[in-house]
Amino acid sequence: MQDLTIWKVLEYFRLGMIVVDVFLIGLFFYAISKALKLRPRFKANPNVKPIMTVKKAELLEKWMDIKKKFNEGKADSLKVALIQGDALVDTILKSAGLSGEHMADRLDNIEPGELASFEDLWRSHKIRNQLVHEENFNLTQEIAERSLKGYEKFLKEIKVII
Repeated sequence: MQDLTIWKVLEYFRLGMIVVDVFLIGLFFYAISKALKLRPRFKANPNVKPIMTVKKAELLEKWMDIKKKFNEGKADSLKVALIQGDALVDTILKSAGLSGEHMADRLDNIEPGELASFEDLWRSHKIRNQLVHEENFNLTQEIAERSLKGYEKFLKEIKVII
């Protein structure tokens, strides 16, 4: 008789553990679904006046150096300005929490509707990649200017520059 009671208690315990397991698995998937929605969004509120922070001041200073380099007009200066502009934007994307090994991976994590400057940013990054990876790529003043304007549009959208 006592042997039968122990088996019943163990059976109820086992059923209770199954219920707890199912609950915890459901809770796990619920938490994952909520966590996937938590990632940076680039929605700028045009009604909010931008705040100058130390980080923002550093980024602005770097951008001014890039523009100065671009305005020198020499072929090497254009290349350096373009590469530095791309690196500056990539730094911002990394600090915003976008994952990826390369800038292109981080850009893939942005929905085109989230960022008005998305297409220009992609175009600028592609030009930078051609500059770095293609030996015979001819960087003209016009191409460099269009590319830097893509980076500038992004920086204005996120209010690093005004």
